[in-house]
Amino acid sequence: MARTISASFSKALALIVAGTLASTSAMPLALAQGKGAPAVADAKKRDAARKAYQGAEKDYAAGKYAEAVAGFKKANEILPSPHAEYWIAMSLDKQGKGEDAAAAFEKLLGHADVSKLGDEKIEQVKKRVGELKGKQTGEVNIATTPPGASVSVDGTSQPGETPMIIKLPPGAHTITITNPGYEKQEIKVDVAAGQRLDKNVELKAADLGGAPAPAPAPEAPAPAEPEKAEPAPPPQPKSKVPAYVTLGIAGAATAVGAFFGVKALGAKSDFNDDPTTDNADTVERNALIADMAFGVAITLGVTGVVLLTSGDSEPAKEKAAKTKRLPQKARFNVAPYATPSGGGAAARFVF
Repeated sequence: MARTISASFSKALALIVAGTLASTSAMPLALAQGKGAPAVADAKKRDAARKAYQGAEKDYAAGKYAEAVAGFKKANEILPSPHAEYWIAMSLDKQGKGEDAAAAFEKLLGHADVSKLGDEKIEQVKKRVGELKGKQTGEVNIATTPPGASVSVDGTSQPGETPMIIKLPPGAHTITITNPGYEKQEIKVDVAAGQRLDKNVELKAADLGGAPAPAPAPEAPAPAEPEKAEPAPPPQPKSKVPAYVTLGIAGAATAVGAFFGVKALGAKSDFNDDPTTDNADTVERNALIADMAFGVAITLGVTGVVLLTSGDSEPAKEKAAKTKRLPQKARFNVAPYATPSGGGAAARFVF
C-alpha cells in the first residue's frame, strides 16, 4: 500500500516538473516571436532605403542628377536621414536649380540630426546657401507722381526715369528719388530674392521761399511784313486749235467737191451721149454739190490761214478792259445756200 502511494506521488511530481519546464521553455519562444516581427520589418525598410540610396549614388556619379533626386527622395521617404537630404540638395544644385537648391540646403540646416553630417559638410552647406542667395535678385517697381524723376540706389544713379523697374540683390537698400522743383524723397526697401516690390511715391513741390517770381510780360508781336504783290502771270499764248480745225474742214470740203466734180463730168458725158432729163438732173445735182463744197473749202481755207498767221498783240485782259466786255469763246458757223443759177456756202467765225 505504501509503495503504491509513493509510486503515484512520484508520477504526479514528474508531471508537474515536466509541465513547469514546458511552460518555462515556451515563454522565451513566445517573447522572441513577439519581438522579432518589428525587427524583421525594420530590416526590410533599411534594405529598401539602402537600395534606393545606392542607386541614387550611381545616378549622381553618372551625371543623371534628375534621377538622383528621385532616388534620394525615395530613400529619405523610407528612412529619413540628413544624408539623403544633403544629396537631394546637391543634385538640385548640379541641375542649376538655384532657388530649389537653396531651399533644400536651408531645410537640411534645420534638420534635427544635421550634426551627423559633420562640421565640414555643415560649413560647406552654409557657404553654398550664401552663394546661391547672392546670385538671386529681386525687383522694385518705382512709380512717381509726377513721372520723369531720377533714381539712385545706395548712392548709385540708375539709368532712365520713372516709372522704372530695378533689379537688386537681396537685402536692405536705400532708394533716392529726385525731380527738379520737387523735394527729394528717400525710401528704404528690403528686397527678397525672386520677389517684386511696388513703390508708388507722390512727390511734393519744393518750397522756394518767398513769393513766386512774376511771370514775364508777353513780348510785343513783331510788325507784320507788307505783303508783296504777286507779279501778273504772263499772257497765255493764243491757241492754234481753231485754225487747225478750220483748215481740216476746208480740206474735207475740197475732197468732197473734187469727188462730186468728177461725178458731174461723168454725168455730162453721159448726157452728151444720151440727152435725157434724168441725165441732165444728175449733172446739175453733182455740179451743185461740187460748187457748194468748193465754196466752203475756199471760205474755210482763207479763214484758217488768217487764224493761223494772226498774232495776239495784247493780252486778253487788256482787250476786255478796252472793250469793256468779257472774252468770248470762238464760234464757227457754216451755212450752205442754193439759187436757181448756182450754190455755195457761207462761213462765219467769231472769236
